[in-house]
Amino acid sequence: MDAPISVPNFKLDKEIGRGGMSHVYLAHQIEPKRKVAIKIVSPGSTPDPQFLQSLKQEGDMIAGFAHDNIITIYACGVIDSHYFMAMEVLPGGDLAKKIEKGLRPEEAVEVMLQIGSALEHAHGRGILHRDIKPENVMFHESGKAVLVDFGIAKEANKESSFTQMGAVVGTPHYMSPERCMGKPTDLRSDLYAMGVMFFEMLTGKKVYEGRDTFAVSYAHVYEPVPPLPPELSRYQHLVSKLLAKDADERYQSSREMIEALKKVRAGQSPEPSTRRVSTMVSGPITGVTGPIAAQSTGGVTPMSTRGGAPVTAGGNTANVPAPAVAKPFPTPMLLAGIGGLALVILAALFWPRSTVILRPTDPNAPITTMDNSTKLNPEQQNQLFELLEAATRNGRLGRAEEAAAAYEKVLRELDCTNQEARSSLQRLDPDAYSKIIAECK
Repeated sequence: MDAPISVPNFKLDKEIGRGGMSHVYLAHQIEPKRKVAIKIVSPGSTPDPQFLQSLKQEGDMIAGFAHDNIITIYACGVIDSHYFMAMEVLPGGDLAKKIEKGLRPEEAVEVMLQIGSALEHAHGRGILHRDIKPENVMFHESGKAVLVDFGIAKEANKESSFTQMGAVVGTPHYMSPERCMGKPTDLRSDLYAMGVMFFEMLTGKKVYEGRDTFAVSYAHVYEPVPPLPPELSRYQHLVSKLLAKDADERYQSSREMIEALKKVRAGQSPEPSTRRVSTMVSGPITGVTGPIAAQSTGGVTPMSTRGGAPVTAGGNTANVPAPAVAKPFPTPMLLAGIGGLALVILAALFWPRSTVILRPTDPNAPITTMDNSTKLNPEQQNQLFELLEAATRNGRLGRAEEAAAAYEKVLRELDCTNQEARSSLQRLDPDAYSKIIAECK
């Protein structure tokens, strides 16, 4: 076995997985004695010291989580221009394999509760996961679910699902609508991905399938949430609320989601009989600090709204009865409208060289267009996600120039209409932003 480096206090036994920039080894820690998995990241022939240091800082951050359902990090550091991270061994496989074998609904709810608790812990410390998916949920021999991959080293073409550390952020099947449109994201994007994963655990199928990344992303933005089979109808409200297109209509925290899951597990309705109507306020999401609050769109974030989407009624808060479960049959005019919308969607997806217009919720924001003939290929999509993740990491570490450079590269080389890059670069470097927007066609 030819490991790129020797890690003090650890004896590497055998390679058990690899990715584009990394190798994962089964190893033994000498003091204290225990089995570990060690990931070694090799950035290439000309490694960036700042990149390696950012990995080290994020490893330290995750090591400080100390939560039963978040992977335990024993040590991390930089040796001879290589980054290493020693972590617990998770021999129970990942959730993707369990879904292939089939899960009972009760098991799916238990996984949601455990991973929801992990997210609550991370979100409370200002950390987004941004890549929730079955491959990033692994298990102890006891069956306890563990969340892995908090963005330590994003990479593609991974050959092993042992740790799943380093997957490309924003896997299209689990991306929220706002992420698909390149808009700023917050903790509710993680909850959307939880909804996608819950649907998959219950049905064995992904919420949306498509012939390419664009088709899947379009479905997340515009397609309705598919219904669960009748025998799973008790979970439909949970799934529909987690997968709401508008982030304001989802659960506003992991705690709210957990409480709803516990009610369903106990045979109760997940929502109260009345709905609390809350006004919209400016500022960070209650109880959350750090980069999550900084990424909220437009600086306006809804207060916690247990039971449904916030409704503003003249700036006052009131109790409004929850809507009845039964819905009236659509009128002919409504049916005609639905038919027209279906034709628009079909034309957008299948008409050659058609242009799909993604309209942001803010009417004053620029409109993002995606042309089927010129859309980014998978490699470019991965590069875009990598750059956005690097910009976020640099911003969190206080390196404004590096963050601005990453956003500028997104706009100049990949997509000059990307809303996340636009809004961030406008704040960090107004001059560069103005030049790019003037050249954007």
